[in-house]
Amino acid sequence: MSLELHVIFQIAVIGIATAVLASLLKQSGRDEIATLVTITALVLVAAVVVTNINHLFTEIRAVFFNQ
Repeated sequence: MSLELHVIFQIAVIGIATAVLASLLKQSGRDEIATLVTITALVLVAAVVVTNINHLFTEIRAVFFNQ
């Protein structure tokens, strides 16, 4: 499996798990915790995206500046 698919699946798993967990927490009356879970998942996905953007810029720099 390529790196791109791995990242997409990783983000999808985080999203699905967050949706299920937040839904269960909201049904049990813990709306504040559900919101915190959603925010935490958003931060995790942002960290994954930033890491991959950093990797992309490193690759671009290697292609254009290391001749």
